[in-house]
Amino acid sequence: MKHTLIHLNSSPYSSLACKEGLDLALVLATFEQPVDLCLSGAALSILTSEQSPTIEQGKNLHKLLDGLEFYDIENIFIEKDSSWANTETSWQGVTSLDKIQWQAMFSDYQQVFRF
Repeated sequence: MKHTLIHLNSSPYSSLACKEGLDLALVLATFEQPVDLCLSGAALSILTSEQSPTIEQGKNLHKLLDGLEFYDIENIFIEKDSSWANTETSWQGVTSLDKIQWQAMFSDYQQVFRF
């Protein structure tokens, strides 16, 4: 069985890329494919609870995080040096990795998709 990492790096509301990455994770997990997520760059804003996207921007992607456990998606990684790693308003189901662990993580997966 292939283990997949989905790396979200895009702004969640300026394009559909971030939403498509989350949708791919849910589809793979629905078919019992092991999936982990990692977030960097503008995609880190998904972790904040204080989001209010406009109708044109689509759904509040932060709300999808609480449903990930129903799909057995348990691992969400961010880089420890990220300013989001210590934010009190961020979602709690995140594992912070140091720079060496972050770089090594990408070679641990058979498939890596970046959105």
